[in-house]
Amino acid sequence: MINKKPWDWDSEKKEIPVKEWQERFNWVEELSVSPDGEKIASIVNLDEAQFSACVNGEIWEETFEKAWGLRFLSNGNLTALVCKDEEWTVCVNGSFWETRFDYIWDFQFSPDGSFMGAAVQKDGQYGMAVNDRMWDELYDNISGVVLSCQGTSAAIVQVEPLGQGDIEGFSRGIFSIAVDGIAQPEKFMNIWDLSFDSKGKQVASSIRKNRIDYSISKNSQAWEKNFQFAWKPEFINKDTSVIAPVRQGGKWFLFKDEAPFWDKSYEQFGQLAIHGDGKKIAAIVSDRYGKWTVSENDRTWALHCDSMISTLFYSDNGDSLVAVFKDQGFWDIAVNGKPWNLKADKLWNPIVSSNSEILATRMEKEGIFYLVVNGKVYQERFDMIFEPQISPDNDKILLKAMKNGIYLRQILTLDKVL
Repeated sequence: MINKKPWDWDSEKKEIPVKEWQERFNWVEELSVSPDGEKIASIVNLDEAQFSACVNGEIWEETFEKAWGLRFLSNGNLTALVCKDEEWTVCVNGSFWETRFDYIWDFQFSPDGSFMGAAVQKDGQYGMAVNDRMWDELYDNISGVVLSCQGTSAAIVQVEPLGQGDIEGFSRGIFSIAVDGIAQPEKFMNIWDLSFDSKGKQVASSIRKNRIDYSISKNSQAWEKNFQFAWKPEFINKDTSVIAPVRQGGKWFLFKDEAPFWDKSYEQFGQLAIHGDGKKIAAIVSDRYGKWTVSENDRTWALHCDSMISTLFYSDNGDSLVAVFKDQGFWDIAVNGKPWNLKADKLWNPIVSSNSEILATRMEKEGIFYLVVNGKVYQERFDMIFEPQISPDNDKILLKAMKNGIYLRQILTLDKVL
């Protein structure tokens, strides 16, 4: 059930005592908070091999032998992977999926929370289950599971048997891509980095054709051009074209439909970020040894870091290109190439307002947690901060935090934090 109740942006502060949970239960696992901040939950241990979920101090009626991965989805549903009577399934708001599995993992969900999928094992065979429905066809092996926004599921599956030491069989190709359980006809030596198009109908991947040749596959049709290696492809141009970082002659390039797309070469290529169906394309790149930066439409930022860029994404309107990076041992955020200079021990991916004018995130520094808005640190200290939210009118921040064993839900006006 999707929770359509409007969020409360008027109550200044709400509190829920959480420290007392430690006394009520044998142990309390990691806390999870709903997007609207109204609920805080955790898996708790009641007795030996007896677990449940505690939500705002109330326990689900159902108990489990094991449980993990408790999380709130964007629609407010609380989900977990649970084991009951030695069988695994998904539990949503305290109710089980009817389908049971020998094991379940790699739980995924669509951005709106309407589709939930996971890799599953049943009777020694492997597949996927989406919204309580398992693939009709199962396989000897599975990896790289993905779920589209429309609920389409895909994974890399083993479609040919392989005996011990069967090098020739492996060389001929034993892996394929299964979409909603149906294996595509083409087989490859290796497949990785699956990517759906915007409608969840087409799928592209990186492939290994033989011992030395790598390439890209679109709908099970391999590019004829071969490379030294290839990273995750993405669809652009209304899903008619595929772009991918590829290695050729010891350098990395961005190709589109088997032809060079960007002019420059790079020492290394990483994650792609795309906006406007390809009007803006950015990538994590290394343009010299030991240094990472961002290239947007083949033009690199002046900013460089020595460790990594962990995340790169565009705001919804495309005005802001955001990177989370680590340099000289500290984490920071850069927006359109300009760093915030936070020097944090840990940073989370920021959220961005609809007009791209407000970016909010959480930061850990010397064991203390802070709210950060547009690079400015809100000076109140917390024991933990959960993902903040920005109001629809872009004038308030929803702060969700722990302090002295109390969960706090606070509405802050921008003049308090900027």
